[in-house]
Amino acid sequence: MTVDPVPENELRAAVEAATLAPSLHNSQPWLFAIDPHGVDVYAEPSRNPDVVDPTGREMHIGCGAATLFARLALRGLGWEVQTQLLPESGNERHAARITVTGRRDPTDEERLLVDALPIRYTDRGRYEDRPVSPAIIDELRSATEAEGAWLRPLDHPDDLPVVATILSHADEMERADPAYISELEQWSRFDDRSPDGVPRSAVDPTPVTARGSSYRLRDFDVDSSVTGSYVPSDEPPPAERPLVVVLGTPQDDPRSWLEAGMALGHLLLQATARGLSAAPMTQALEVPSARLQLGRGIGAIGHPQMLLRMGYGTGHPTTHRRPVDEVLR
Repeated sequence: MTVDPVPENELRAAVEAATLAPSLHNSQPWLFAIDPHGVDVYAEPSRNPDVVDPTGREMHIGCGAATLFARLALRGLGWEVQTQLLPESGNERHAARITVTGRRDPTDEERLLVDALPIRYTDRGRYEDRPVSPAIIDELRSATEAEGAWLRPLDHPDDLPVVATILSHADEMERADPAYISELEQWSRFDDRSPDGVPRSAVDPTPVTARGSSYRLRDFDVDSSVTGSYVPSDEPPPAERPLVVVLGTPQDDPRSWLEAGMALGHLLLQATARGLSAAPMTQALEVPSARLQLGRGIGAIGHPQMLLRMGYGTGHPTTHRRPVDEVLR
C-alpha cells in the first residue's frame, strides 16, 4: 500500500514535540532526522552528563521519552505510525525509527496526551498537601505498563525509611565527587536565556537543607555567590509528603532503557492530564550500589529506572529547549 508523504511542517512539529521530553539536567542528548515517511531519533553522547550517567542509561531514557512524544504528535495529526527501537543492529545511537504507515484519527485518550505535551514540566518546588487518589495512581500504572514497564508506588509503611536512607547516601556520595559538582555547575543556568540546562527559575528558592522533604532532593544551587529570594524563617518548614513512585523494567539494557523512557513519557503526560506535576530523584539510580539496594529494598522484580516525586504542583514551565533546526541532522 502506498502511503502519502508527510508534509515537512508536520514532521518538524513532531520533532518540536519530541524536544519537549525530559532529560537529565535538561541536557537534551538527542538529534533527529526526518524524511517523507517518518522520524529517526538518535542519541547524542556529546551532550550527556557522563559523570552521573557513564553507561548512557539516562541518555537512552531521555531519547525514549522523546520518541514517545514524537509518536504522539504524529498520532495527534492523524497519522498511523509504527515504532522500532534500535533499528540498526549494533548501533545504539540510532535509538528509534517512527514510520508513518497510513491515516487514522487519534483516540480520545491520545488527544488528551497530545494536549498535555506543551504544558508538562518538571516541578522541583513544593506540592500541595493533598493525596493522589488511588484511581489516578491506577491510571499512571496503566500508562507505564502500556509501554512495557512497571510502576511501584512507595506506599508500604517500610518504604519511606528504606528509600530515604538510600537516596540520602547516594546524594552524599555524588556531592563528595568534585567531578559531579563540576558537571552539575556546567548544566546550572543563572539566567533564563539558555536553551538547555536547569535555570535558577526552575529551582525552588528555599535551599534543599531547609525544605521539609522526607527525601533528599538534588541541590542545583552550586554557586553560592548568586543570591536568591529565600528569606530564612524561625518557623519549621512545611512537611512535604508527595506521592513517590519507582518506574522499572524487566531487563536492563539499552532497549529496556528506551522502553523506560517511553513509559516515563506516557506516565508524565497522563499525570499532566490529571493536574499532577512530577520531579525526578535519580541520585539513588546514578550510584550503582544504591540502585541495587533500591531494587532490593522495595522488593522489585526487575530493574529500577526512575524515581519520581509526584503531586499537585504550584509552579510553571521554566526550562527551555533547543530550536528544531539545531537538533535536526
